[in-house]
Amino acid sequence: MLGVLGGMGPLATVDFMQKIIALTQASKDQEHLPMLVHNVPQIPDRSACILDGSEDPFPALLRGLRSLERGGAQCAVIPCNTAHFWFDKLQKQARIPMISILGCVQQHIRRNNLRKIGVMATSATVSAIMYQPQIEDGGRECLIPDQGMQTLMMAAIYDIKAGRLEQGSQSMKVVFDDLVSQGAEAVILGCTEIPVGLADVVKTNPGQCIDATALLAGACVDWYSQQEEKEAA
Repeated sequence: MLGVLGGMGPLATVDFMQKIIALTQASKDQEHLPMLVHNVPQIPDRSACILDGSEDPFPALLRGLRSLERGGAQCAVIPCNTAHFWFDKLQKQARIPMISILGCVQQHIRRNNLRKIGVMATSATVSAIMYQPQIEDGGRECLIPDQGMQTLMMAAIYDIKAGRLEQGSQSMKVVFDDLVSQGAEAVILGCTEIPVGLADVVKTNPGQCIDATALLAGACVDWYSQQEEKEAA
């Protein structure tokens, strides 16, 4: 049973679940990955806490993790990049294994030998220097949006959260194109709202998009397959 600590935001959580289903080789319902989902949007704003010192979401994240553990989850994931600011702290208190979205992205970068990588993420994720070390390890170059583009990025993320998909998508495409024009071989879609907004770009230019949500989903499918193999043995 996979535990999903979600709700950050709800649409991104559904996108993550859909990607798990799409990545699972199944011919019937019973072959799909069982998930227990804690989809609670009332978890305090992660970006506001990191940038402005507002309410700490960690107690709510821990309560969600405990709920998943009590429900029988055997592994936990968080389909929210910014919430990974608290990942290590949560992992230390977790009673079950956890899979990091940051680790999934780093593995992808290494496997594909990428050298110049752009980052699209919340201002909090950027300011907390969460993805930069994952990229710069090994001498790679990290490109982040300038202040104007980052402001546009945040507005686009909140547009997606508010259901203004067309407006958010258009703004995200501007930021994406700007990073590519600077020479980015690929761009990390480092906020779980971004793959929702850039769904068409991911379809048409998959090689240029590092969909962190999809990578986490793939890691979850791999985890489940490994557990099934162990049980079969």
